[in-house]
Amino acid sequence: MNVENKKQLVIILFAVGLGLVAAVATGQYIQNTITDETKRMTKEIEDKKVKPLAQEIAAMRDQIKVLASRPVAAGPGGGESGGGALPKSTLSLMTPAGKRAYTVRIDPLSAVGGMINPGDFVDILAHMNMPDPVSQKTERITSIVFQNVKVLAVGTNLQATGGYEQQQAAGALNITFALSPEESGLMSFMEKNGQLQMVLRAPSETTIEELRKADWQNLAEYVFDKQKTEIATPIAQSKLRPETEKKEEAKPYIEIFKGGQQQ
Repeated sequence: MNVENKKQLVIILFAVGLGLVAAVATGQYIQNTITDETKRMTKEIEDKKVKPLAQEIAAMRDQIKVLASRPVAAGPGGGESGGGALPKSTLSLMTPAGKRAYTVRIDPLSAVGGMINPGDFVDILAHMNMPDPVSQKTERITSIVFQNVKVLAVGTNLQATGGYEQQQAAGALNITFALSPEESGLMSFMEKNGQLQMVLRAPSETTIEELRKADWQNLAEYVFDKQKTEIATPIAQSKLRPETEKKEEAKPYIEIFKGGQQQ
């Protein structure tokens, strides 16, 4: 191999070496850039989301420890026994934003047999006497009015105590719900004009369904739809029209014609 060829070979090898060095340097630069950007984004996420969330969880944990350190004793009806119930002032902390704490007095059987706890979610069913505007008679109807309502307290207890025997033996229970302002007004109206009953939900059940009122007609349709069985329903009384709406009776009259014209 002559001198000229050797020079060309050296140049080629030198160029290849420079290319490899450049490729390695470029790859290292890209890797360093990706690493730095990943660290920056991780720190940003940690500062903006992870740390505040961790602080919130720590605050909630401290609050739970404070509440758990206070003894709770359920008396008859879920009331106080020996002053061991939680302070009523903590009820405001348990009430969700946009809701109001509303208490009803209800018999244990209507409160799921007395087996109800704070933190449960229920549907509220109302049995109402609806007046007929024509006959002035009342019709008893049943309908689920509110769905997925949170129970805030049973008596003065804000935590699940499991004192079912005492609740079942009580003459009445004070159940506190989380209701919107409008629901609170409707609940007060239903209390004064009917009877309330609670239906317990599973913890994972949050569906709000469209439901019809429970009456003879809907019961007959439901039984026929599910079992293909026809049941007889009471015949509704016909609604008579008021006397003022009756047609006036036709009165006899005589038409007189003279010269082909009516007089």
